Amino acid sequence: LASFSNMETIHIAAYALLLETIGMPDSEFSAFTQYKEMKDKHDYMQKFGVETDADILRTVAMFGAFTEGLQLFASFAMLMNFPRFNKMKGMGQIVSWSVRDESLHCEGMIKVFHTLAAETGALTDEVKNDIIECCRTVVKMEDAFIDLAFSMGPVQGMTADDIKAYIRYIADWRLGQLKLPAIYGVKEHPIPWLSEILNGVEHANFFEQRATEYSKGATGGEWHGSEGVWGQFDKMQKKVAAE
Repeated sequence: LASFSNMETIHIAAYALLLETIGMPDSEFSAFTQYKEMKDKHDYMQKFGVETDADILRTVAMFGAFTEGLQLFASFAMLMNFPRFNKMKGMGQIVSWSVRDESLHCEGMIKVFHTLAAETGALTDEVKNDIIECCRTVVKMEDAFIDLAFSMGPVQGMTADDIKAYIRYIADWRLGQLKLPAIYGVKEHPIPWLSEILNGVEHANFFEQRATEYSKGATGGEWHGSEGVWGQFDKMQKKVAAE
């Protein structure tokens, strides 16, 4: 678990570098509180505790299988669509490392779950049903988050429905790892290109590669100013709010 925690500090540094690189202020780290769809996910996680053995099993399942193992993967899929079209390749390197690490965390926590279940005998039918209901709740909230992410329409090569199908596929997979029944019935991977990218990625050190991931000839335009990326984004936000 200490190793997992150390990996998370590396993720924090990597995503902080991403925000710095594209010119976003540090305040964006807490901007999620301004969006109900994102705040709801955060608030739901605060409901889990460790008072009893049954509570610990619910919490480990929630955070191991459905937070690190499901919620994050919806965002990973959306972000990896950019390097798929040769955009933000350095960011894609960060995400590919995160996918590797979070997959390891998920596998580790699920192993802890099964060990605790065997040692405590607390995995009753009631607890199993509670965990399945947690999965349904997480998927429902993730649907709302996906709709928010695509509120301005689809992006090249991806739609909201693609991601919604993907999280249901992942949900059934995580339930299976917990030795619980699937509830969505998505048998085939809805985003096959994602597996190809992640399975074929070269796990190089992003911090060593960042000078070669981008080149002056491959970039253009401005991040700041009224006609820059963030200025245009603000205009789109105001337009959506006015409709």
